Amino acid sequence: MFSPSKRTTSSSRAQVLLTWKPDKAQSGPRNAEKETLASRLLRDAETCRQNFRNFPYPDLAGPRKALNQLRELCLKWLRPEIHSKEQILELLVLEQFLSILPGEVRTWVKSQYPKSSEEVVTLVEDLTQILEEEGKACKGRERRSPGWSEKTAITSESSPLR
Repeated sequence: MFSPSKRTTSSSRAQVLLTWKPDKAQSGPRNAEKETLASRLLRDAETCRQNFRNFPYPDLAGPRKALNQLRELCLKWLRPEIHSKEQILELLVLEQFLSILPGEVRTWVKSQYPKSSEEVVTLVEDLTQILEEEGKACKGRERRSPGWSEKTAITSESSPLR
């Protein structure tokens, strides 16, 4: 099974990382069920977070009712009856960290359903390193052939002397 923290050597490492999905055949049916349940719980928590964050002020209901609804949404998201103070703090810091990531990185990281801030950091570090290595490889190819240009490539491809 490919783990997101492993580094690969192919030129399409970023694509592999971006399309990574756990191999359910290797994980067995019991682990697949746990993974599905964990993913569902994370999606539900994300839905509750979005409901809380996107709650509009209802003009007709009044401020007291709006505050009570907002409090209920917050409780559904943070679930203080089962989460410790540290876990709630982790959720808040993780949400803020995700909000400061560049858009495409944030979207990709969220699609991986990370379970902790440490997992988020590992995903971002791995993706950043892969993209930097690919950027260096592209610059290295440009340096090795300084006379190459798009015009040269078109001319050489259409040339009858191959």
